[in-house]
Amino acid sequence: MRNTKVLVEGAVVSGIYTLLFLMSMYIPFFSIFSLFFLPLPFIIYLYRHNLKAGLLLWAVTFGVSLAFGGLSGIIITLFSGLTGIVMGELYRRKKSAFAVLLGASLANLLNMLGTIVIAQVVMGINFVKELETQFQTAIGTAEEFYRSSGQDPAQIEKFKEQAEMIPMMLPTYIIGGAVILAFLTHLAARMLMKRLRYDIPSFPPFREWNLPKSFLWYYIVAIVLTFSMPDKGTALYIVTINLYMILSFVLIIQGFTVIFYYAWIKNWKRKRIILLIILLFLLNSFLPIPLEVVKFLGIIDLGFMIKKRLKPKQ
Repeated sequence: MRNTKVLVEGAVVSGIYTLLFLMSMYIPFFSIFSLFFLPLPFIIYLYRHNLKAGLLLWAVTFGVSLAFGGLSGIIITLFSGLTGIVMGELYRRKKSAFAVLLGASLANLLNMLGTIVIAQVVMGINFVKELETQFQTAIGTAEEFYRSSGQDPAQIEKFKEQAEMIPMMLPTYIIGGAVILAFLTHLAARMLMKRLRYDIPSFPPFREWNLPKSFLWYYIVAIVLTFSMPDKGTALYIVTINLYMILSFVLIIQGFTVIFYYAWIKNWKRKRIILLIILLFLLNSFLPIPLEVVKFLGIIDLGFMIKKRLKPKQ
């Protein structure tokens, strides 16, 4: 009886996934949001049953995707299915929200790298080369515009150097995209499953976030590598700049937790905090100092736990 119920529910969930899949394929606006909606059927079905049932559902949806979307459909289902299976299993095991975020981020990262490999091997598309070509074209167009508008040649060269860095930062963009997508998928899953009255873990308040101290040591290693001045374009250079950028972003997040904790102690209103954050980013667009100060707060907090030294008023 139970097996019949699981199969019937699997057929219904497969139909729901097919509907979402077709909407993502043929409705441009919906395709923007499909990346964090498509894993939801897998998450809910696996959470209600078990890993074996979730894998069976994934296998069924591969056939549907191939029938309606061909190779691109297979890639989409591979992407959404793996993320949904990982998140659903972690939810079922009652793991924390951070554990789910880590698992989903790794799944998304694997999916993105797999998509690049499939594009290279099956379609003959070198994603990195295509990206470099597009940026070189954009740089040439922008350079002509700057010259025609009478800009300082030194400013043009500075812009070219910054633009040429973008393809080298591809690992940072991929990792950042994987984490952001995992975070949005978790929010969507939690909203839906909360309405279904399932107990899904939530993140603690942002002010209470504390990253592992090991990130501080990784950052020190990144700084040492930066001072070693590796040759531009080499593998060591690409690793160094991406490691430095990722860890800088992580430390900035930790720094903002200190600001939010201080605001909580002082009972600041939400509008005041939002205005402060907007002001920091506006000032940083002119001089890259405010976010460096925030990053410094993050470094101090990881090293000396200053949030624990800030005591709320009794």
